[in-house]
Amino acid sequence: MRLPIAAALCCLVPSAALAAPDPRCQGTPKARAARFSEDAMKGASPQARHAAYVQACALEEVVALTQELVRFKTVSSEAPAPKNPGIAAMGRFLQKWAKSHDMAWRTVGANEVFEIAWGKGAPALGLVFHGDVVPAPVHEWKRPPFEPYVQDGRLFGRGVEDDKGPLASALVALDYARQLGIEPRGKVLVIIGNGEESDWTGMLKYAAMEPKAPHVISVDSSFPVVAAQSGFVAWNLSAPVGPARKSSRFALRPVDAKGGEFLTQVPGTATLKLLPGEGSSLPVALETVRAAIADEQRTRSWLKADAKEEGGAVLLTVHGKAVHSSVANEGVNALWGLSAVSSRLILEDNGIAAMLRVLFLRFEGDHHGQKLAVEYSDAALMGPLLVAPTMLRVADGKVSLGVNMRRPRGQDSARFNAALDQAALLVGQDSDGRVTEAGERYVGDPHVADTSGPLVTTLMAIYKRHRDDPDAVPTSVRGGTYARLFPKAVDFGPGFPGDEYTGHAPDESISLENLDLTTRMLAEAVYLLSVAPEPVSAPGK
Repeated sequence: MRLPIAAALCCLVPSAALAAPDPRCQGTPKARAARFSEDAMKGASPQARHAAYVQACALEEVVALTQELVRFKTVSSEAPAPKNPGIAAMGRFLQKWAKSHDMAWRTVGANEVFEIAWGKGAPALGLVFHGDVVPAPVHEWKRPPFEPYVQDGRLFGRGVEDDKGPLASALVALDYARQLGIEPRGKVLVIIGNGEESDWTGMLKYAAMEPKAPHVISVDSSFPVVAAQSGFVAWNLSAPVGPARKSSRFALRPVDAKGGEFLTQVPGTATLKLLPGEGSSLPVALETVRAAIADEQRTRSWLKADAKEEGGAVLLTVHGKAVHSSVANEGVNALWGLSAVSSRLILEDNGIAAMLRVLFLRFEGDHHGQKLAVEYSDAALMGPLLVAPTMLRVADGKVSLGVNMRRPRGQDSARFNAALDQAALLVGQDSDGRVTEAGERYVGDPHVADTSGPLVTTLMAIYKRHRDDPDAVPTSVRGGTYARLFPKAVDFGPGFPGDEYTGHAPDESISLENLDLTTRMLAEAVYLLSVAPEPVSAPGK
């Protein structure tokens, strides 16, 4: 039997909502809502009663609903939405949830977009989320990633921050308004795309064809209000593995290399498999690699690496810190360390060695593309270009490197593509023509919203009051969310300034305190933007 969240965690979490459960939250939803009715809270406005109900009672329900959603393995990169059993199962669950809470349900495409609607009439407000998640390699996690749990005031599991926890916050906030008899001016749409982490085709079609709400909020980034997003760039390099063009009897032969799990995560681990040369032996090769690690650690104190014998070869492993590639500067890229150690070794000059040389010469230690000669910046809002090599693989006789970039405004796509053309020439020169650009290049455009309109001003006022931060200003992120598909849309949470974002990292988690505050701020945004007579700024502090 599962204990109620509040009872199970009262001693772990400082939040008043958990440490001292409000007696008004006991009983059935109907009984709870009656305690926040107009009769029970005489003189209080509908907005104040809704806010009080959410603050007192919502968190436990949000945590429980998030856990239900996390249990669905909705990894879109493993199977697209039309063929993904986890996404289909989550859809059936959400459809049942919507029906039981008197909300309309619609599936758009082959499970590509789910839509839950509260209210009637033309759309008044759109709340955008995604139900798919990035992969969660079990070996990187302390506990199974799709078995959510709460520990030390945090909720753990793949998707709790990105993006199932925020989805649960919105659904509970809407349902509490419904229970109180509040009616919006038009429909509030909860729009759930199921390919955000892999293929945006379904949401692209939805955004292009469906009636647009005047205000659209994505809850898939950070606070206070994200009014600008960098353009997403995918760039791929490739080289044939062999044979070696030159070598010596004592050179180590690279036979395999691997780093990274997916394009949008900075690699936390990278490996290189080496065979001893004809004039050497396995013990000597192992000692050589260990000596290179020690030499490199004298100049790079952050480097964590080891070498061991495995299957007649030397396996070099470099350990970094995996983070979302949009915040690459907050992690430690294991591919940097792998290329740095490799630069101290005498290697047979095959394609793997050539790619490692390119990594070292053009990427190592450089977040902003200076070594590739592609750097530029938007000093006013969006900051500099961000460059992260994230995927190193050897397969089918080729070695490949996937590079993720996040580009700000200030350079049009034609100029940026020309810079990438020149960068491809540079890596070709570094590798004697072996490393070339491969696959399809993708260069997305930056997205910038209206920072002076009612949507941004309303959300900023809500944030300033709840966080007691009168100096907060709209921000920009290097991540890309579905907000860019809707005119003037913005992101509002769930990440808070100063908190580490764990959305694409192992042991993804979100604090219960932040989940609670996100729910309360979303509830107020829903009221002001869809229930109040017209969009107005929340009262400032």
